[in-house]
Amino acid sequence: MNKKTTAQKTLTALSPPEKPTVMLKRIGSTTYHVSVHFSKTSTETIGDKIERLIQNEAESGKAAG
Repeated sequence: MNKKTTAQKTLTALSPPEKPTVMLKRIGSTTYHVSVHFSKTSTETIGDKIERLIQNEAESGKAAG
C-alpha cells in the first residue's frame, strides 16, 4: 500500500502543471499571448521573489512614484 505523508500530499498539490499556463490579453488592437512556466528546481517562493524585486527596486532608486 502506498501511503503519502501530509508533506508529500502538499508538495504534490503545489506542483506546477506539466504544460505551461497560457493567457491571452487584448489591449487595444494588440493581443498578447503569454506562457507561464515554473522551474522544478527553484527554491524561491513567489513571495520571496516579489520581496526581492521590491527591495532591489527601492535600493536602486527606480521605484515608481
